[in-house]
Amino acid sequence: MENLEDYKSYKSYKKEHKKTYQYVFDYFSEQILSGELKMNDKILPEREIAEQLDVSRNSIREVMHMLEINGLLECRQGSGNYVRCEPQEYMATFINMVMSLQNINYTEIYYIRMGYETVALKLAMKNASPEEIEGIHQVLLKMDKIVDPEESAKLDIEFHNRLIAASHNRLIILYSCMLRNFMTRFVVDFRVKIMEERQRAEALQRSHWNIYDALVDKDFVGGSSALQKHFDIIGDQLEAMEEKFRRKVSEKRNSTEKY
Repeated sequence: MENLEDYKSYKSYKKEHKKTYQYVFDYFSEQILSGELKMNDKILPEREIAEQLDVSRNSIREVMHMLEINGLLECRQGSGNYVRCEPQEYMATFINMVMSLQNINYTEIYYIRMGYETVALKLAMKNASPEEIEGIHQVLLKMDKIVDPEESAKLDIEFHNRLIAASHNRLIILYSCMLRNFMTRFVVDFRVKIMEERQRAEALQRSHWNIYDALVDKDFVGGSSALQKHFDIIGDQLEAMEEKFRRKVSEKRNSTEKY
C-alpha cells in the first residue's frame, strides 16, 4: 500500500466482505505465508492483535484456539502463544472424515498406495541410513516368525511405515500419516485374507524380502519389480473381494425381485 490511508481502506474492505473469524484467520495465514511468522516465533498478545485488526479479543481467541487444535499454534502457560507445525493428528482426523463421507473404497486406496510407495522406495535407496535399513531388516525377521494374521499385519504396517520414513521426504511422510487409519484397516483386512492361503502368504513375505534386498543393493529396477509383485498379490485379493461383494448384491437384488 502506498500510504496509511490506502492500507486502512484495504483492511476495511477485507473486513466488510468477510466474516470476522475468516478475516482474523486470513491475518494469521498471511503472517505465516509471508514469512513474518516462522516456527517457534512468539505471537503478539491477543489484545494487540485485536487492536490492530479492530475486532474483539474473543474473535482472536477463537481463531487461535482453532489453530492450536490444528497443530499450528502452541499455548505455553505463563509464556504466550508460539508457532508450531504438528498438524498430523488433526489432518489425519480430517482426511478420514472426508474419505468416509465420500465413500472412498479400497480400490482407490490401493492405487494411491502403489504410487507413493514406489517413490518412497526410490528415495529410501538414496536417503536411508544404515540404522533405518537395519530397522526394516529386524521387522522382516519378526515377520518370518509370526503366524497370527493380525500380529503379522501389524508388522506389515511397520515395514511399510519404516520404508516411507526412510525416504526422508516430508510430504510423503505427512501424506502417509494422514491416510494411516485407512491404511491400517486396508492392510489388516487384506493380510488376514491372504494369510489364509499358505502359498500366497509365502509369496507376499518373499516380496517383502525382495524389496529389502533391492533397498540394500540400491537396485530400483529390482525393487520396483518386487513392490509390483507385492501389490499384484494384494490386487488379486482385492478383485476376489469385489467379486464376492458383487455376487452378494446380485443375489440380494434377485431375491428382492422375486417378491
